Amino acid sequence: MRAAGLLATLLMCGCAGHSAIAPTSPSNALPGSGDDTGQIVLYRDTWGVAHIYAPTVEDGLFAQGYAQAEDRPQQLLINLKTAMGELASVAGPEQVPIDLLSRMFDHYGNARTMWASTTGQPRARLQAFTDGINAFYRAHPEDLPQWWQHGEVTPAMVDAFARLFLYNWSIDEALEDLVRGGVQPTFAVTARGSNQWAVAPERSASGKPLLLIDPHLSWWGPSRFWEFRVHAGDWQGSGVGLAGSPYIGLGHNARLAWAMTTGGPDTADVYQLELHPDDPNQYRYDGDWRPLVRREALLDVRGIGQQTHVLEFSHHGPIIARTDGFAYAAKVPYDASTDRNRAWELLNFGENFEAVREAAATLAFFPQNIMAADTSGNIYYQRVGRVPRRAPQFDWSRPVDGSDPRSEWQGLHPSTDHLELLNPEAGYMQNCNIPPDAMVAGGAFDPADYPDYLFAGPGYGPARAGWNNLRGARALELLAADDRVTVDDALAYAVDVRPYGVDRWLAAFRSAAKGASKEERVLLRWDGELRRDSVGALRYALWRFALHDHPQGAAIRETVDDLTAIVAGRPPRPVALTDTQLGVLRATYGEAVARLQAEHGRTDVAYGEVFRVGRDDASWPVGGGGGDQWGLTTLRSMGYAEPNDAHQRWGNRGQTSTQLIHLSTPIESWMYLPVGNSDRPDSPSYNDQAAGPFSERRLKPSWWRPEDLAGNIRSRQILERR
Repeated sequence: MRAAGLLATLLMCGCAGHSAIAPTSPSNALPGSGDDTGQIVLYRDTWGVAHIYAPTVEDGLFAQGYAQAEDRPQQLLINLKTAMGELASVAGPEQVPIDLLSRMFDHYGNARTMWASTTGQPRARLQAFTDGINAFYRAHPEDLPQWWQHGEVTPAMVDAFARLFLYNWSIDEALEDLVRGGVQPTFAVTARGSNQWAVAPERSASGKPLLLIDPHLSWWGPSRFWEFRVHAGDWQGSGVGLAGSPYIGLGHNARLAWAMTTGGPDTADVYQLELHPDDPNQYRYDGDWRPLVRREALLDVRGIGQQTHVLEFSHHGPIIARTDGFAYAAKVPYDASTDRNRAWELLNFGENFEAVREAAATLAFFPQNIMAADTSGNIYYQRVGRVPRRAPQFDWSRPVDGSDPRSEWQGLHPSTDHLELLNPEAGYMQNCNIPPDAMVAGGAFDPADYPDYLFAGPGYGPARAGWNNLRGARALELLAADDRVTVDDALAYAVDVRPYGVDRWLAAFRSAAKGASKEERVLLRWDGELRRDSVGALRYALWRFALHDHPQGAAIRETVDDLTAIVAGRPPRPVALTDTQLGVLRATYGEAVARLQAEHGRTDVAYGEVFRVGRDDASWPVGGGGGDQWGLTTLRSMGYAEPNDAHQRWGNRGQTSTQLIHLSTPIESWMYLPVGNSDRPDSPSYNDQAAGPFSERRLKPSWWRPEDLAGNIRSRQILERR
């Protein structure tokens, strides 16, 4: 979860390919019917995406586990190793902190505790998924890496990975509290983002809701999504999951679609503990001294051997940092009683938005904005998470006094206390990692109506409201102006590459560039879109880089940008720059043009010649921006690595599995991934989506209905469940 590009080289080598199986059915029937009726059939479409047809839900989960292992044979096991606190045994000493966090919060121990008490249908389903994983490795032992020393995968390992993903948002919130308290942790905080929006029937051209699902995470490592479709008894749908995790994580079934974005209520805290002056292994609580519990963690570290680390625990939680005289304990509300799989099961089999309410009531979601739409015509939002009740006299955005019993949590808020919105009057809503009051033009929620920690996590700032970002402003600009959104409109909005407010910046430059030179006229003629074939787009990006580094850059941006006007329903502020500031605009643009000449030997360089998508040695041009600090973030959001020797910036995070869902009957859906669905270098699905849909900025149809898949089958395989 914590390192972009983690183990990329390791995961992209040594994966033997498997020969394709005859793509046609023994009869001319639709997929899953005719001679395939009653069998577990794994079809692959022309993008290599798994389409599972099976008679029961358990059979479908078996096939899901098999197909995940086939596409991601090493990543799946890496994910499990990470959750078990054993990543350093594969990846070396740099991953020791990740292992220590996994041991501190005991993902694997909690999973084993949960599995021991799991019975009935939940047990059968998780076992079936795990059986599918093991069936693949038994059939293909060459894909089982030597570093996997655990024999068969167990359901507890799978559940441990679910807990890793579940806990990490909350753990990061605790680490951020620590930083706000002036203490730097030794653990990294993951960068996350996402877009989501929903359009109600009254603003949809078809009279049916539309939902965008657009998570922005690292393209590599545990957060790399895997695409699939399923028709297995009552389990029908399309979307993405994570390698090593069952069910559809984000996507739709036959009646309901759901999206999630980062940013929710505050679910974690840090307690500052005063240590005994003569014994730093004791801490003060309620006038007495208590011992810190010490446990040894034995880690196998690749290239080094075994290491022993001592983990310390207070009654508040594990110690994540020490300073002179103090220890800091992280407390998160997720534990062995949290059944993450139940929440997703409710979504996967839900009939309508009420299933989202029911799933939220389990308090098993990590802090998120969950947005949903159903074929009954509803759009729904809830700000979910497992939120402790806190005493009002403490500042919960930073470490609190752990010696004071009044700082103890007072139970959990039920989901009925959370912010929710059903069929808003505006006819649309969006949350692109913005506070709830900025979800619709004119506002949706009043922060005065909620405890601050329930309204938003402290990462939103002291007020936790009253601001917007570039993606949120652009989403409002598009959605508020369109009262008849067609599917084509929605597909275009999903991949929009126009930075919000770009017209104000171009107007400011026009004021600065009196008697514009030939090079300056290139920017003035630019259409404002960060398209892959645009020369003006690259100049704009390099200009904003240069301006960001200028001493007056921040003040100029404060004057030009006005991201909250669209929320407040007021005209944007006039742009009033001084002559000196106008001179800075012109000078920094000159620096950008000089940089083009120096790095590329010419100035007519297109955006996609620098900004790329791909992996290994292959890349393709890409459009779209990322980086709020430069003002370049677009709805098609991507983050890029530092320039390589050819001065190219390759994408490494951002849109990970963008999906558009049209809640017609039957549902229609479109999506793409950044590179390809397979991790096998010899597979045609290794980089095919990078070369095609992603580079072209075009979502592909999901073909999730049998009649759509029928003409797009690459292979067909019968699986036997024993």
